[in-house]
Amino acid sequence: MAALFDERVETAIQILWFDIHSGRAKEALAMLREAANMGDGDAFYFLGCCYMGKNYIDPAVGIDEDKTFAYECFHMSLSLESAVGMFGTMYIADYIPLQGTFVHPPYHSLMELWNAVAQKAYNGHVYCKFLLAHAYFYCKAADFFDMVPNNKLLYEWAAEAARLYRECILDGLGIALPSLITILTSGKFGAPVQQKMAAHYIAIGADMQIGFCERMIGNKHRNEGRYKEALQLYERAIAHNDSNAYYCLGKLYTFRGVLPLNLHKALQYLKKGHDLLPDHVGICNLLGEIYYRGGQNIACDYEQAFALLDKAYENGSTWGCDMLGACYLKGLGTAPDAQMAKTLLALSPHKSAL
Repeated sequence: MAALFDERVETAIQILWFDIHSGRAKEALAMLREAANMGDGDAFYFLGCCYMGKNYIDPAVGIDEDKTFAYECFHMSLSLESAVGMFGTMYIADYIPLQGTFVHPPYHSLMELWNAVAQKAYNGHVYCKFLLAHAYFYCKAADFFDMVPNNKLLYEWAAEAARLYRECILDGLGIALPSLITILTSGKFGAPVQQKMAAHYIAIGADMQIGFCERMIGNKHRNEGRYKEALQLYERAIAHNDSNAYYCLGKLYTFRGVLPLNLHKALQYLKKGHDLLPDHVGICNLLGEIYYRGGQNIACDYEQAFALLDKAYENGSTWGCDMLGACYLKGLGTAPDAQMAKTLLALSPHKSAL
């Protein structure tokens, strides 16, 4: 990767976005803080990204999300004239720059800003190439170019985003994988669906020890009846901080799971998953079912069952409506409500394994 930022910033980028399993996150953060404290706006941008969660930095790096601090860093980045800071923060839906504009001197237009970041990308900086790919993927290019894109242009932008994401991945930037896989599997803006190509890049991601890719391959093994391999991939994904893998493991051992029923093991995985993803509807439903039905020396806990099933329902899932309706009908964990019970029981779907 071409060195176009302060040496400390470049080293931190390498550690935090490329050498994600190095165990040197604290060292890299210290480098960014040192450069930021000396007035480096680029350092503030990358420091902020570290605290924005899994869409900005791989969970395996092990940095807890703190958007309040991240936004403070972004404010400083813009005020210190960082082109990547101005460019990169445009993708953050709920971020509002203090002065109401992303463009700050010495830049006077979005086109000038595009040219500054594009030059870094063309000079070989992989992360800047990733930012350009995002501009095409999220159609922010329309803002930079001041145009209303037609279907042909959207198709071309999806293709250009895919090309840039591929280059980033081959250069070792794993956070480009989710967007590329979305393009390849969704037919975004008319792009051809390429499932085999997506599987190829998921395999590359698993080789890079990217947790969500390991989980996706685990799902494939599970669906093919290769449960031992699935377990290994899910455990690897958990080791690389993929929280969703707890749901996949818990589902294997609970009611309708593909492995012998083991509610204690299911409960162990699902509770860990719930601690990390408290609004995950699948986890809430399966935990709620265990507490509702009990078994294998696990006592029924209707208050917990109701709370979990109700949360899943409020978040749009009808999977547990039979149990939730029964709770209202019989007053289990909540006050009886015959009308609510009738409504929920009518919504109850045919049970599947989620």
